[in-house]
Amino acid sequence: MPATETYVSDKTIIDSSHAILFADRGSVMTKQLIFSVRVLFVPLVVVMMACGGAGEGQDETDSGHAESMTEESVVDSAPSGEMEMIGGGHATLVHEGAGGSPHVNVHWDVNDANITVNYGRPLLKGRVVGESVEPMADRVWRLGADEATVFTTDSDVMLGDTHIPAGEYTLWTAQMDDEFHLIVNSETGQWGTNYDPEQDFAHIPMMTDELDSDVEQLEISIGDGGFGFSWGRLTASVPLMVD
Repeated sequence: MPATETYVSDKTIIDSSHAILFADRGSVMTKQLIFSVRVLFVPLVVVMMACGGAGEGQDETDSGHAESMTEESVVDSAPSGEMEMIGGGHATLVHEGAGGSPHVNVHWDVNDANITVNYGRPLLKGRVVGESVEPMADRVWRLGADEATVFTTDSDVMLGDTHIPAGEYTLWTAQMDDEFHLIVNSETGQWGTNYDPEQDFAHIPMMTDELDSDVEQLEISIGDGGFGFSWGRLTASVPLMVD
């Protein structure tokens, strides 16, 4: 603290001057005054240090602590349990995705049935569905990005005319001749390119349509008695009912 240092300096000069003025009165008095100066100077230095004059190291410690407290405050003040709505369901972020396609876990409550879909959400980035990005003709698609898309239900459901028992499945799509199919596969935990047709539980025809404008990011939805997705200009759906 500059003001404190100036005070100490002035006090030292004054007391030293007294020592010089009275030096001719004898060495004993001079020694006493010098001792007084030392006694006075030490407590003042201690006071100065207690008031924050410890140096740059102390400032850095306090600054680091302040930054830590600020970061903690930001985390603590963030809304907890808040979810984004995607496709009519409550979505939570799983991870950002290896290639920039964020993965979400979306939950729907449909007539007391808990249905979740865990999938990656790719972006178009100027590409055209069916021409430069999946789904392509006569090719199975993971209905998402990165890992295979996982469909979980704790109740039996009907997808179209197909009965799906409660459980966990992976979802795929494919253009089969003149029909666009939703594929329900019994294998789970695989990467999205490791499709095994031997594990197919059902192939379900979907109704498709062309949108007026692009949907930039893949969106799977459940609502109005149906399950579907929109991506680019393509939208496809199938009736869904809880048994």
